[in-house]
Amino acid sequence: MYYIKETTLLSEILTWKDFIILALCALTIGGNKAGLRGINIIVIPIFASYFGGRTSASTVLPLLILGDIFSVYIYRKSIKWSYLRQLLPSTLLGLTAGMIMGQMVPDRVFMMVMAIFILICLILMLIKEFSKTGIKLPDHWLAHGAAGFTGGFSTMVGNAAGPIMSLYLLSMNLPKMVFIGTGAVFFFTVNLIKVPVHALVWKSMTWETLKISLALAPFVLLGLFIGLKLVKKIPERPFRLFIILGTLAGTIKLFLG
Repeated sequence: MYYIKETTLLSEILTWKDFIILALCALTIGGNKAGLRGINIIVIPIFASYFGGRTSASTVLPLLILGDIFSVYIYRKSIKWSYLRQLLPSTLLGLTAGMIMGQMVPDRVFMMVMAIFILICLILMLIKEFSKTGIKLPDHWLAHGAAGFTGGFSTMVGNAAGPIMSLYLLSMNLPKMVFIGTGAVFFFTVNLIKVPVHALVWKSMTWETLKISLALAPFVLLGLFIGLKLVKKIPERPFRLFIILGTLAGTIKLFLG
């Protein structure tokens, strides 16, 4: 896979092979939005290898929002609003910090730090799953604030908040559908807030990136359909382990670059 520099003519330099790879990524995004959390972090480095850091994030963002719209509608009756109220204030601070730091911190260094943090979270989750006593994050404003800030910062810089927020919500012992619904509204809200930053501040969201996003949109919808079929067939404990394994795969991808 080769690297394509930022340009205003992105759609003219994509081959059919490139499009198939990006379509599979869009399919993964749809599956993630259907409830298969953690799997779409693999999409981040693939898009970045084509378009670079900020441009790739701007190309992926409309696809994420499209998936969010359907995900929120599907799971609208399974939303726990109290967790959103606890997370959003600190998330806004994280988004602001990410907007400022996004142009200063090297992508590779940041992604390595995120990978290490996610790996620590995975270890804690595995202990929780297989230990008799388990691990429970404190239901305290500091815990909610730390999760919100970290999630906001990481999603602004690299669309990498999925594993962090998935692990946080799972640690709250939410039922499967409540976990999916609450996460859907959180990411829909955050992704909408990010649009002006990409379009007006970073100026990395252009008509050309939107054309590519539009071409990939049907594959997001197909991924949603497939993901919904799989989610309904996965019981609670295997579902949690599936998320951990999906997140681990994404973390390994971050380490490998």
